[in-house]
Amino acid sequence: FSQAIVAAAFEEVDATPMEGFKASDVDEILDLRAKGLRSCVMLPLGYRDAENDWLVNLKKVRKPKEDLITEVK
Repeated sequence: FSQAIVAAAFEEVDATPMEGFKASDVDEILDLRAKGLRSCVMLPLGYRDAENDWLVNLKKVRKPKEDLITEVK
């Protein structure tokens, strides 16, 4: 899954993992069971609309590394 996100970034395509979808409904809509398949993840792909993206100019907030990583020696 992460390889797909990296591959999309390499091609300059936006991708974001999606959760909270009802897999059984997706399977039914796409007739996946008839093909011996089932859905387990969803990865929307596309291009951002920079002109209408109100988040694009907001300051990025990053937590200090020390708050996220515990180094064990």
